[in-house]
Amino acid sequence: MIGVDIGGTNLLVGRIENEKVIERAHAQIVNCNFETVVDQTCDLIRKVAGSNVEHVGIAVAGGVDCRTGVVLRAQNLNWDNVSLGARITDNLGCNVVIENDVTAAAWGEFCFGAGKNVDSMFAVWVGTGIGGGLILDGKIWRGPLGTAGEFGMGISSPENEAEPFRHLEAIASRSGMQRVLSMPNLTTKDIVSGFQHDPNITAAVAKSARRIGTAIANVVTLLSLDCVVLGGGLIESLGVPYIDAIRNQCLKDVFPDHCKQCELRTTILGPDAGLLGAAALAK
Repeated sequence: MIGVDIGGTNLLVGRIENEKVIERAHAQIVNCNFETVVDQTCDLIRKVAGSNVEHVGIAVAGGVDCRTGVVLRAQNLNWDNVSLGARITDNLGCNVVIENDVTAAAWGEFCFGAGKNVDSMFAVWVGTGIGGGLILDGKIWRGPLGTAGEFGMGISSPENEAEPFRHLEAIASRSGMQRVLSMPNLTTKDIVSGFQHDPNITAAVAKSARRIGTAIANVVTLLSLDCVVLGGGLIESLGVPYIDAIRNQCLKDVFPDHCKQCELRTTILGPDAGLLGAAALAK
């Protein structure tokens, strides 16, 4: 099986056997043109899989229609309504399934990682952006309109409707911190080194944790979940202090107290979660 993860700036392809990524290839996306990325993706798949390609699962950072293989909107790539599944199938002559990147990661963790022993879970990935993936009673929940899990696009600052950056991702992700701090070149490494040393970065990280914790509490309150899995670049890089701050805010805000037994776990599969989840969905 082949799993693919198409992010805003990076492309990752993995060959999977026995629930493990045994070979991987990485490339930077330097041109977001749709046809260019399709060609780049197919070249990387051939490099990893050779000529024997039967099933390909592709995780994409954005809203997708998994039934048709169409990427409805990929913000970082500036794609709208592009037929990614069909184009990869035409190029490689194989079965292709596409899925939102965090939904694919959620499925990977549910099948092989931090969610193996639960029936339902919510996955929250925090990095350049913020995404979510929802598993209910052992199945991916996409909703009747097919786009469930867009956690980062929920409104986090409702008090000012004229404010253009009101959603969670625009405040609490790495790109959100870049905007809040007016530091467009701020990297995850900069955030890690500045946390608890630079007062502005420390304040931005604390604000991020509070906003994410409250937003998770709202989901747990709504759905009465007992497991949330956290992953993504910022989660893995900032580690325990950041995760604890998110957990503490979630426990403070969740209702009723009975729901405080919800476990906030961290990813076991790391960057392989999306590859494993996408490949499993394709098979």
